[in-house]
Amino acid sequence: MQITVLDRDTLGEDLSLRPLEELGTLTVYGQTMPGEVAIRIANAEVVVLNKVKLYKDNLYAAENLKLICVAATGFDNIDVSYCRERGIAVCNVEGYSSNSVAQVTASMVLSLATHLTAYTEYVRSGAYSESGTANRLTPVYNELYGKTWGIVGYGNIGKAVGKIAEALGCRLLVSKRTPEDGVNCVDIDTLIEESDVISVHTPLNDETRGLISRARLSKMKKNVILVNAARGAVMDEEAVAA
Repeated sequence: MQITVLDRDTLGEDLSLRPLEELGTLTVYGQTMPGEVAIRIANAEVVVLNKVKLYKDNLYAAENLKLICVAATGFDNIDVSYCRERGIAVCNVEGYSSNSVAQVTASMVLSLATHLTAYTEYVRSGAYSESGTANRLTPVYNELYGKTWGIVGYGNIGKAVGKIAEALGCRLLVSKRTPEDGVNCVDIDTLIEESDVISVHTPLNDETRGLISRARLSKMKKNVILVNAARGAVMDEEAVAA
């Protein structure tokens, strides 16, 4: 069996590919540029990738391809419809990063809530010692306890973030396609308007592209903390920057 790994460099040096070597003939590329994809997958029966895009304009060359393994949760970089037509199986690694993404989400929220970067620089620069004052209260920050944390997308990652939010004493709001017992589910516009913290964990698809729009941004609280732990295109990034 011919197995091709297209972007080994994105997988981390601590990950062993030995199990793949035991399954067949393994070809490994550190990185693969768009113009190199078609050539590199031409003889492959199995392709393993992380960020490389596989669409009709390069998949056509892979006449022997039977399986695409995405070493990630999302697979929006794969033309799944074309693969279905060709009888090419596609699989991802669901749930592998739930706890780590939840941890990163909480880290970003806590850093923003406490202005950690600003206070760290205040100490590092020597300004704190030079001030002669044993306290600094600006920029002003508030405890998360008692605040409302809205979660958009309530899969494995969203649920893990929800547990952290509740552990910090936050009131939890959830926006998800299907309401769930025991969770305070609301429509996304209600969540947008009421939340002090909003974290986004939804997959990218036709329904969620641009979900956090300019109009919805305008409805958020003035000092809202917004963390996108999903794909960039879930938000209108230009509007967020503005």
